[in-house]
Amino acid sequence: MGKHCGGNANEDLLRDLRLAVWRHKEPEGEFMILAQIRQTLDHAGIAYDGCRLYRVQADNGECTMRVHPLTADGHWSPLTKGQQWVLGAWKSAATCYRAPSRHGECAWLAQQMRCNVKAILETTFDQGVLAVYRKEAIACSDADIGLFKGLGEVLSGLYYRQEDLAQLQTKEAQLRQAQKLQVMGQLTAEFTGEINQYLEVIIGETSLLSEGDLAPVVSDGVQAVYEAGLQARSTSERLLGYARQPKTQKEWVNFTHLVQETVRLLRRTLLQDQIEIVETLAPDLPYIKAHAGQLQQVVLNLIQNSREAIKQVRDAGRIALRLSARQGWIVLKVEDNGLGIPEEIRTDIFAPFFTTKASSQHSGLGLSVCAGIARDHHGRLFIENCAQGACVVLELPINPPAALVDN
Repeated sequence: MGKHCGGNANEDLLRDLRLAVWRHKEPEGEFMILAQIRQTLDHAGIAYDGCRLYRVQADNGECTMRVHPLTADGHWSPLTKGQQWVLGAWKSAATCYRAPSRHGECAWLAQQMRCNVKAILETTFDQGVLAVYRKEAIACSDADIGLFKGLGEVLSGLYYRQEDLAQLQTKEAQLRQAQKLQVMGQLTAEFTGEINQYLEVIIGETSLLSEGDLAPVVSDGVQAVYEAGLQARSTSERLLGYARQPKTQKEWVNFTHLVQETVRLLRRTLLQDQIEIVETLAPDLPYIKAHAGQLQQVVLNLIQNSREAIKQVRDAGRIALRLSARQGWIVLKVEDNGLGIPEEIRTDIFAPFFTTKASSQHSGLGLSVCAGIARDHHGRLFIENCAQGACVVLELPINPPAALVDN
């Protein structure tokens, strides 16, 4: 064990851990943080003979736990029947040091921890319990207990961070899928529309020819072409049907809450990139009839675009979200101090596959899909002039046409 650290040194160790959690971008990176927590215990000089991390899982209203030894090659395993006491410790929601004085209690703890335990230090956090045990009844200082409580807070932040990352990955995957489906539908509609024009000519002309006085061989050939044209038209219509996204039921949506939830998913990532996000949201905005998932994809895409634009030109930046109601419309403005959008490409920026980035970096589908979603909601997406960077505006009707409400 290393030399025991004081309070200030412990704060430095905890700060390093919190920074590691903030920089943590992959849900699979959990074990790297756990190994760093083990190293923090060693650097702080806390004497222990073993440690355990217990994580709570909620399943059908019942709480269960898994246990991890905080070793580099360790893995999660189910809680044994003898370790159920940890669940009670978690429910107590406390940080405490226990040095059992009675032989019976020592024997009980030794049985639970599977070693000759004389003392145990444990801290609870929202998602579990962190505990270290000792074979000697060495007293814990206030600094030890304070550090341990801080480690519990770090673990809580880690698992909240993982939940945010998992939700963000799910939303981004949904957005990419929506982009592919919508662009496929657009391209297929254009393709089948043009093909059907030629097919109508073929079908119409062969139908007229078949009514004339033709030799049997020619008549059979004309009939074959006519039937092939009908088959081709049927195939193109089925292809269009496959490419279209199924219609889903619209519902009344609190757009203010939707924007706040999207910002929550992205806030940590933006802070890591030193990008400040400022929300100016008008209170008590009316609900709108919409597809909540689609609108969240739009807001997510607009903020991500601003983030990428800022990172291209500066190390730190600012994104401003302004949400208001104006003359029967809900208006969201997303403004940044990034690269900006040149005037000459503003008419093309919402076209499918248009992008200012290298083709390997971006598909050019994002804003095209966002504009399509806005149109589907009888709204619009457009670029507004601003002093610096870019400002993208989403307008949605407060009282949409009856056809939209009934959909």
